[in-house]
Amino acid sequence: MTFELGDIAKGLNYPDESFDLIICKKTLDIILCGASSVADARNMIRECFRLLNKDHGVLVILSSAKPEDRAVFFEQDGWSGVMNIKLPSNDDGRERKGHERKKVDSFAYILYKQQQRFHTKKL
Repeated sequence: MTFELGDIAKGLNYPDESFDLIICKKTLDIILCGASSVADARNMIRECFRLLNKDHGVLVILSSAKPEDRAVFFEQDGWSGVMNIKLPSNDDGRERKGHERKKVDSFAYILYKQQQRFHTKKL
């Protein structure tokens, strides 16, 4: 495994369709905290789209934001489908000593880049 440093919002030095799978763990959430957050978030999603294989590319985004707060970023480009999954919480609901715990939901957004996602068979 190789690790490389880059800025997904500015573009990465890989040819088009270089990857089958991209996993972003809280990356979109962090980008949206920055100064040019909306533009950078759109650039990130666009770059992921460019990098994914057109026949079977999948982007998995793990986020703390609800689907209604992230959907606008998934409507661009040509994603063939988006699946939203609310992830189970590990929170037991107890307060920590001296601190009130706030329950934070987590979501997985799975974006598909496939020219034809479902194959039909002629009878």
